[in-house]
Amino acid sequence: SSSLGPKTGPRTNPVLSPPTVHSPSHFDIMVQNEQADVQNEELRKAEEYLAKNRVMELFNDLCASLCFHKPEDVRGFLLQELAMRENEGAEHGFFEDAEITAVFGLADLMQTGIISAEQAKTALLSLANSQKQKEFVDGMSFPEEVDVNMFRQFAKDALKNL
Repeated sequence: SSSLGPKTGPRTNPVLSPPTVHSPSHFDIMVQNEQADVQNEELRKAEEYLAKNRVMELFNDLCASLCFHKPEDVRGFLLQELAMRENEGAEHGFFEDAEITAVFGLADLMQTGIISAEQAKTALLSLANSQKQKEFVDGMSFPEEVDVNMFRQFAKDALKNL
């Protein structure tokens, strides 16, 4: 026989017992719904602000420029890019001639110096940063064959549309 005494059921300590779960009241649910509505409204306002100020387009453009130039000093490069945009205004084309030429080169796989109208349209759509630019490109008509100079002009026409 054990010297610990008779075996009893598990001991419960009232201090450590689990808390009682209460179902949420109608008031609690109303408060949660109101908080969700406020959060949704704040999110909607934030998205509207970003769209109005074209922040995502700017970030996408800066990222594309970073990937194209691959500068050693990323922060310095970004500051320079932002200063250039500030000095040249909103009409500043987001892409330089070298970048536009590089996109043409990607479309000109055989390196003939000529791409088709469809290739030109696809390449320009890849450069478009906004819905307005995409719609402009979709509405453009291209000659059957497009050379790099024509492509650059088409790109400038399309990208000046904010």
